[in-house]
Amino acid sequence: MTTCEHLPLALCYTRVSTSEQVEEGASLDAQAVALTAAATAAGYRVEIIREEGRSGKNITGRPELLASLDRLARGEAAALFTQRLDRLSRSVADFAALHAQANKQGWTVVCLDIGVDTSTPSGEFMANVMASMSQYERRIISARTRDALAQRRREGVRLGRPPVLPAAVLAQIDELREVGESLRAIATHLNAQGTATAHGGNQWYASTVSKVLSRQVAA
Repeated sequence: MTTCEHLPLALCYTRVSTSEQVEEGASLDAQAVALTAAATAAGYRVEIIREEGRSGKNITGRPELLASLDRLARGEAAALFTQRLDRLSRSVADFAALHAQANKQGWTVVCLDIGVDTSTPSGEFMANVMASMSQYERRIISARTRDALAQRRREGVRLGRPPVLPAAVLAQIDELREVGESLRAIATHLNAQGTATAHGGNQWYASTVSKVLSRQVAA
């Protein structure tokens, strides 16, 4: 890292999205090495920003990036470097807003993976193309996942972890029903004693009791 205080400051933003990546640390370190080399070669002082365990789906959920944008807006730094465009955003709307903000406030976005600087016309064009491609990929994956889950449901496959009630609660419901209690009365009794439902809720209804009695809720 250069110590020349007269050089403009680049905030080099690194991000990983999972706790496993945070624990390993390798991805963040690799991003930092690449960004330091690129920003130094471009004539900047370097400060590494680490965003750990945060999704790239939107900007608002990333406090380190938001703090960096505030510093850029105040003129405390001249550029925001990132190794890949999707480290900043996978949303066209978010990236478009970020680029407009950079232009208005007079700072630069540099994404190493596409080799462009958004202060240039070609860089602006390529960054927007790549942002569109990232969002398209995310939507395609989401659509395929929804289609696959829908097909599994049509095939009768039960998805997710089945709800579970303790055996004692099941036995209590059976006993109350055997002595002639109505579904509504059983629900009222369970609510009064604070019994949780199979899904962890705190409100029983006659329909909830009916499902338990028909064993749609697994023991």
